[in-house]
Amino acid sequence: MKILIIGSKGFIGSHAYHHFSNLNKDETWGCDVVVDYIDDHYILLDSTNSDFNDLFEQERFDVCINCSGAASVPDSLVHPLRDFTLNVFTAGKILEAIRRYAPLCKYIHLSSAAVYGNPSVLPVNVLSTPQPLSPYGWHKLYSEQLCREYHDFFGVQTLCLRIFSAYGPGLKKQLFWDLYQKSRLTGTVKIYGTGNESRDFIHVEDLVQVFELAIQHGGFNGEAVNVGNGEEVFLKDIAALYLGLLNSDYAFSGEIKKGDPLNWCADISAIRNWGYENKITLSEGLKGYIAWIKEFDLD
Repeated sequence: MKILIIGSKGFIGSHAYHHFSNLNKDETWGCDVVVDYIDDHYILLDSTNSDFNDLFEQERFDVCINCSGAASVPDSLVHPLRDFTLNVFTAGKILEAIRRYAPLCKYIHLSSAAVYGNPSVLPVNVLSTPQPLSPYGWHKLYSEQLCREYHDFFGVQTLCLRIFSAYGPGLKKQLFWDLYQKSRLTGTVKIYGTGNESRDFIHVEDLVQVFELAIQHGGFNGEAVNVGNGEEVFLKDIAALYLGLLNSDYAFSGEIKKGDPLNWCADISAIRNWGYENKITLSEGLKGYIAWIKEFDLD
């Protein structure tokens, strides 16, 4: 089985590429806009005009996992057109290339729980009405609709994974990165929110396990599937655990960031039916993340 990871130099994409390369290096290919002079299974895209037609015309892939795109709610509020281009237009170009040149290729699209906004009921399931709170959330929803369109009208095999709060080594933004940086600079770390906000965290190594299960068991009929651990973790508990490991004091500001949801917990019955079981606890994952970030700081 020949697998293509688009966005293989990014946080999730690099872990996915490493995972599948370990399973079968000869059949795993990476693709991104960053130059790589060493890896002979890496395909360089033109960062100014990524055209996927040649890619799918010249190679025959069985599976394409699209890990590319923007992943910043705040940036989408400042640069909405750029976010649209990276998250919607690029997905459309990939789907069109698959339709034209690789109609048998299965396409896995990385979406986001941001499509839900503030769900009225937890755990939230995929039948809940999407209510995005940011351009990023809307653009992820648009890209899902493209996947449904290309399946329903053109028979492209698509599957969207609505990823909740992914974390792990290599992530140089978002909550855990920001809290670590603040802990180095201030005596008391100021945290947005009240502490009663919640998230559903999944370690990136567990996430790529879901990719493998999706290839084996996914319907690829244009559907969306939740990807998390089905555990609601409150920010106050996260702060106590994580900043406790860093020996830092903290306080909540009470201020809610624009575009941020309040509470999340995923109904993960679909991936449970595929055989998913998380292997990395939050405590273990955070200890590993701190070890990585400290080593990263030394580089």
